[in-house]
Amino acid sequence: MPAYGSKPFKEAIDYLQQKVPLPTNGWQDVYGQQHDHAFMVAGANKTAIIEDFLTGIQAAIKDGETLHAFQKRFDTIVEKHGWSYHGSRGWRSRLIYETNIRQAYNAGREAQMDEPGFKKLFPYMEYRHSGAENFRPQHKAWDHLTLASDDPFWGAHSPSNGYGCKCKKFPKSERAMRRLGKTGPDIAPADEFKEYLDKRTGEIRKIPLGIDPGFEHTPGQSWLRQSTPHVQEQWPSTIKSVPVGPVAKPPLPAATSVSSKSLMADGLTDEQYVQAFLGEFGEGDLIFKDVLGEPIAINNYLFRGADGKYKVSKDKLRHRYMRLLARAIQNPDEIWAILETDRARPGKYKLKRRYIKRWTLIEGDGAGQPIHGFSAFEYGQGIWTGNTSFTPHRKQRGQKVPDNDAYLERQREGVNLYVRKG
Repeated sequence: MPAYGSKPFKEAIDYLQQKVPLPTNGWQDVYGQQHDHAFMVAGANKTAIIEDFLTGIQAAIKDGETLHAFQKRFDTIVEKHGWSYHGSRGWRSRLIYETNIRQAYNAGREAQMDEPGFKKLFPYMEYRHSGAENFRPQHKAWDHLTLASDDPFWGAHSPSNGYGCKCKKFPKSERAMRRLGKTGPDIAPADEFKEYLDKRTGEIRKIPLGIDPGFEHTPGQSWLRQSTPHVQEQWPSTIKSVPVGPVAKPPLPAATSVSSKSLMADGLTDEQYVQAFLGEFGEGDLIFKDVLGEPIAINNYLFRGADGKYKVSKDKLRHRYMRLLARAIQNPDEIWAILETDRARPGKYKLKRRYIKRWTLIEGDGAGQPIHGFSAFEYGQGIWTGNTSFTPHRKQRGQKVPDNDAYLERQREGVNLYVRKG
């Protein structure tokens, strides 16, 4: 059994099971409370790798698998996917195992201690240092600090407070507090802050001394709130890659020139439009692997409705750009991973991949003015959406010209997994 609790308990298991595996390029892609909803392993940018690691951590929580057992899984996952990771095998596997299990236990305890009846019996919390020989001075100074359970101090200081931190906080009743020799709760110490530059967003964060960047939050807090049906609370439809500040967006590669001959005529059958899309990938059904190695099933069922009939959107001219939509998947400018709330399953989340490709459309013999646009293909959990949009170079009477630049920027959200070079 892991050393983080006497036995698995429901809240810790529930916390871990609701997480969605999210590919990333680095640890900063998921920050702070994002960890309450997304499971990530820094530098693992393929969904299949993250899913395997999540399965291993879930087994460790639910079935009590040890670090030694997890390290065997680690070796298998690395060999299976050919993953190249930073650090030694022992250090990296232990970091993944201990950080995720410890935070799942902490989030589970937070859920238990947040119950109104529990808080009435135990209105105070005591910070306890782990007793480690190589300790952080601030953590040692907080040892035995006893505060009201709703003291703002706990918002940023609830353990764990960094990688390898084994500190805990314990509930205390009025009587237990007095047994500590206290006549009332302590006064929270004034924090000193350090500045931390978030390279993903350009934001400078102020973090209390003694807290590692990304740990300045209460484990499970946003998950707990999301699970509680408060009518007055409205949650965002999309969870961005970072909870505060703008998402850092790398420069887009130069647009790809494409001839207007690649566009399809109006008035063709749905099957002709579908075959044009599939023809870009070759003949027959196949599993296409994108530039990151992520699989997408390519077949005509992509365009069939529940009744089995073809369904090709013609109201937004998607049918004319079917070839371009396929090429956006094959050779995208960018790929983004997006974590969204699942409207069909309240309190649950789903992962999507969005492929973006910019175009410069050359009409006729090339003497005309180029038209700029882009394609976006979004795929996840067997459901896809796609659209291609061009800005007309000539405004017709009564025509509303789309602001494609602003629309494109709204599509660039989440975790940036890939940018085409050149």
